Amino acid sequence: MAVLSYSNEHEAGAAIVENGEIITAINEERLSRVKNQDGFPQKSIDYVLKDSGKYYNDIDHVVIPEISKFRDLFTNVFAKYPFTLFSKPKGVKASFLDYVRQFLYAGYILLNAYQRTLREHTNDEGRLKKMFPNAKFHRIGHHEAHAASAFYTSGFGKAIIVTADYWGDFITSMISVGNGKELTPIFKTYYPHSLGHFYASLTKWLGFRANRHEGKILGLAAFGDANSPIYDEIKDLLVVDGMSIKAPLMIGKMWHPKFKFLENCLMKRLLENHSREDIAAVFQRRFEEVFVELITKAVAKLGINKVVLAGGAFANVKLNQRIYEIEDVETVYIYPNMSDGGISQGAALYYDICQNGSQGAKIPNAYYGPSYTDEEIEAALKKNNVVYKKLDNIEADIAKVIAENKVVARFNGGMELGPRALGNRSILYQTVDPAVNDWLNKRLKRTEFMPFAPVTLEEYADKCYINFKDASFAAKFMTITFDCTDYMKENSPATVHVDGTARPQVINEKDNPSYYKILKEYHKITGIPSLVNTSFNMHEEPIVCTPDDAIRSFLSGTLDYLAIGNFMVKYSEQSEENQKLAEAYKIDEPKEANKELLRA
Repeated sequence: MAVLSYSNEHEAGAAIVENGEIITAINEERLSRVKNQDGFPQKSIDYVLKDSGKYYNDIDHVVIPEISKFRDLFTNVFAKYPFTLFSKPKGVKASFLDYVRQFLYAGYILLNAYQRTLREHTNDEGRLKKMFPNAKFHRIGHHEAHAASAFYTSGFGKAIIVTADYWGDFITSMISVGNGKELTPIFKTYYPHSLGHFYASLTKWLGFRANRHEGKILGLAAFGDANSPIYDEIKDLLVVDGMSIKAPLMIGKMWHPKFKFLENCLMKRLLENHSREDIAAVFQRRFEEVFVELITKAVAKLGINKVVLAGGAFANVKLNQRIYEIEDVETVYIYPNMSDGGISQGAALYYDICQNGSQGAKIPNAYYGPSYTDEEIEAALKKNNVVYKKLDNIEADIAKVIAENKVVARFNGGMELGPRALGNRSILYQTVDPAVNDWLNKRLKRTEFMPFAPVTLEEYADKCYINFKDASFAAKFMTITFDCTDYMKENSPATVHVDGTARPQVINEKDNPSYYKILKEYHKITGIPSLVNTSFNMHEEPIVCTPDDAIRSFLSGTLDYLAIGNFMVKYSEQSEENQKLAEAYKIDEPKEANKELLRA
C-alpha cells in the first residue's frame, strides 16, 4: 500500500513510502527555488506522485506529521505551559525582569505560531482530503516522525532515539526506544525548555538568520575560547534535570535583539564585553555538554548502546561527534534529512511500519530527487546557448582538470535529499590549497567560517580520520565530524578546520559509481584520496535541482567547468554575452522568505 506524507513548515516537502522503504521524497525549496520554503508543498506532492508513477487515487494512506492543533492546545499548551514557563532547578539565579521577558516573549512566540497553524493547517488538511479522495488520513506526533525517520532507516534492530529541535507539538526533545517495529517514547521535554531555541537565539544575536545560519555559528565557535569567563554566566541557561532538559528562563535572559523593550538582557551585555568567537565557542560547549550528559544517562538507564538522532539540533556535526565519543556509545547514526525536511519521510515510515506491518530497511543512499537523461541535459544546454562537449569518459576528464587546479561543478544522477550535497549536485576541487575557503566562497558569494568538507575514498578513510570505523555509516551522509590524522592535515589542509576536525563524506563504488570513479581517477593522478565537496548552489539559494538551475548557477558563479551528465562545459568558452546573461537569471529571495521563522 502506498503511504504519502507531507509537511508544511519550513523545509516543507512530501514523501511516498511502500513496504517500509522510501520510494521518493523531495523538499519544496528545490522546486520553488526559495530557501527553506514553507507552506503547502504542492510542487513536492506533484513530484513524488509523478516520480513513483502514481496518481492521486492510488494513495491509500495520507499521514500528517503533527497532532491536531486543537488537541495540542488542550493537552499540551494549556495543560503544561503554565508549569513549564517559569520552572527552574534550585540554585539558578533569575531577576524579576528575566521573568517578565520570559512571559512576554514566550507568549508572543506561542500566539504567533498557533494563530497561524490553527488556520493554515486546517485549510491544508481540507485541501489534502480533496486531492486524495480514496485515502485514509492519520496523524502522528512531530517528534515521533523525527524518531521514525532515524530509527527505521538506520538498519539497527534496537536503539535509543534522540530527537531535538525548536519544538513540534509543544515538545522540544524526546528520548525513545526503537525495538524491531516498535517505537516507544520514554522521556519528553516541553517548551520553552528548548535546545533549538537556545541555538537559534544565539544565531540571531551574533548577526545571522535563525533556522538557516546555525552552521556558521558552529564554524565561528572553533575560533573562540570555550573556557572564557562567559561560561560561568551562561551555563545555567541549559541544564539536565533527570532525563529531560531544563532551560530555566533562557528566553527571558536571551530575549531578542530586535525587541528594544527590556533589551538590557544577558546577551546584550555579553556582546558589549566579549568577541563573537568566544560567545559562539562557549555556547557550543554548553550545547554539547548538555546533550552528552543527557545521552550518557539514557544509555546507562536503558542499557542500549546504539544511538540514532534526528531533528534540527543534529545538523550540528560537532555535537554528533561528541555524542559518538561517549564511552558507552557503540555507534551513532543521524538521519540525512535530519531537520523538519525529514518529517514527511518519518511520518510515512512510521505509519507503514507500525500500522501496515512493513519492515524498515537501512537507507541505501540519499539520491531520491530528480534525475535527467543526456537528451534532457543536452536540450537544456542548447536552449541556454551553452558551448559544450560530450565525453566518453567524463569522470577521467573531471579528475584531470581538478588536478590542474580547476573548479568543477558536478551535476549527475538523482538529486540529494537533505541539506548536504553528496556528489550529484556538488562543486569539486583539490584539497591542497588552504586558501580555497576564502577565494571560492567569494566566487560563490558566500560568507562561511567552516572549511569545505572533503569526500574521501572509503578504503582510505582510516588513514584520514581518527575513530572512524563505528560511525562509517553516518559518514556516508556528511553528518558528523572526526578528528583528522596527521596525514589528512598534511595532504588535505583545505578541508581541515582550525580545531583539527573535518566533516567528511566517505564514498565507495556501490554508493555512487560515477562519483567514486572521479575520486579514484584523481587519486591515480595525485596520490590524494580526497576532494573538496561543497554544495552546488549560489549564496542563499537551495542546491540546484534541474539542468537549467545548474547552468545558471555555474555561469553566475564563474566556475571553471560544469560537468553535467556526460557533457563538459568550460566557462572560458562561453560568449561574453552568455556570461552576462547569467546575472539576469539571478533569483531575488521573496520578502516572505525573509520573515523570521517562529514556527511551531
